[in-house]
Amino acid sequence: MNLETRFARFLSVVLHPLLIPTLGVIILFQLNTYLSYSLGPQAKRVILLIVFINSAIAPTLSILLLKRTGMIRDVLLDERSERMIPLMLSAVYFFITYYLLRRIALPSLLYFYLIGATILILLTLIITYRWKISIHMVSMGGLTGFLISLALLLQLNLDGLIIAAFFASGLLGTARVKLNAHNLSQVFAGYIMGIGVMLLLFLYLRS
Repeated sequence: MNLETRFARFLSVVLHPLLIPTLGVIILFQLNTYLSYSLGPQAKRVILLIVFINSAIAPTLSILLLKRTGMIRDVLLDERSERMIPLMLSAVYFFITYYLLRRIALPSLLYFYLIGATILILLTLIITYRWKISIHMVSMGGLTGFLISLALLLQLNLDGLIIAAFFASGLLGTARVKLNAHNLSQVFAGYIMGIGVMLLLFLYLRS
């Protein structure tokens, strides 16, 4: 395995779709906005824990269980057909996250992010019935679109974060192609869908 392939695998793990939702919440909590001041440290930790368990831990355990029971052959889910059940379960976990947090009076931006992520999972599930769209790029597109939406909605200067998100997305897309996990059309389609859904939700919130 050469250095390029190792780096591509490293990026695919660090920017894994199961980690991006938690990263988005962390970024949201670190911004100098009313959200940072309206929630105490304990509340932030509880929210982060709920999001991390339902978006990362639960799906990972489900994938391992599916592998153990023989329902999937590979935990990397390289085959399109093997992605269906994990995507369905992820959609359920995100709905549970939304339901749990909805019972608490939280700023609407957090719900906006969770709804956007849930919609993206459902769209990815529908598309995956016929085509292997890049889940990595859907998640990075969602994060990028969320940052752009935050900048527009709250009138924040997030140029540095947005540029970093575009740069990281470019590296990740290249990595997925390098690993032969996807072709360019699957990478671009995933990224555009991720950004598009978040921006459409932003327009809805603003209307």
